[in-house]
Amino acid sequence: MTIDSQRALLRIAREAIEEVLTGEHSATFARIAQDPPFELMGEEGAFVTLKQRGLSPSVAGSLRGCIGNIISTGPLYKLIKHLACESAFHDPRFPPVRITELSQLRLEISILTVPKPISSPDKIVVGRDGVLLTKGIHRSVFLPQVAVEQEWDREEMLNHLAMKAGLYPSAWQQESCRFEVFQAEIFQED
Repeated sequence: MTIDSQRALLRIAREAIEEVLTGEHSATFARIAQDPPFELMGEEGAFVTLKQRGLSPSVAGSLRGCIGNIISTGPLYKLIKHLACESAFHDPRFPPVRITELSQLRLEISILTVPKPISSPDKIVVGRDGVLLTKGIHRSVFLPQVAVEQEWDREEMLNHLAMKAGLYPSAWQQESCRFEVFQAEIFQED
């Protein structure tokens, strides 16, 4: 994805949150919607992550919201607008974002490849692969950057993935678990 497209998606995401908080419509979204570039018309899955800025440039900040779709059914630029609002106002782990927080949020977007089944969790490459775990009705996902940010090895990541799915930590070792991996192009605001 070009730098211009990345910047446009980040502006759409930020302006979507501002629109809800202030009522001012997104100029970037309106401009893109009139004549969308081919690159923003794809149906890739995506996640929008909100992080509170750290107290210093060396501190990454903490999670403030993250919502995504593994598979999309519409143009990428529309999906990003929707996911930004979902992350800011409907992530059940956090209260809705307030206008006073907006300047302290850093937005990150992950554009996903289509998930592919793998035969064994041994095939997962930490830092490269996002992982989708399915066991019956239980399902959970981690983006590729999660294990790296948390400094987890593969087993720790899979234990946490199982717990996120509502299972006990070692449940991922059962034959009834299915795994899919995907990669992500990740970019964020400066």
